[in-house]
Amino acid sequence: MKDETLLTALEETARKLSIQLDYDDLKRGAVDSQGGLFTLKGEKRMLVHKGLSPRERVRVLTELLSVQDIERVHIPIEVRELLEGEREKSRQ
Repeated sequence: MKDETLLTALEETARKLSIQLDYDDLKRGAVDSQGGLFTLKGEKRMLVHKGLSPRERVRVLTELLSVQDIERVHIPIEVRELLEGEREKSRQ
């Protein structure tokens, strides 16, 4: 699956998990992050640095979404395998 297609599928997965996804400049001043997941007023939110390439965005979204419960949502098998692989990798 191409990076752009995978990125779109990961963004859709976040939406299906009711996670608000935004891209912003996260490299300003003292902030130097590629992305993160947090809860604000009871709503799950994800911020990803807007200056990342599609491949880097895929990597960040994969890391952030791999800790979510994806069992209750329908997602493409390639995305499911990618997220489960990342989950296993982080356990080691």
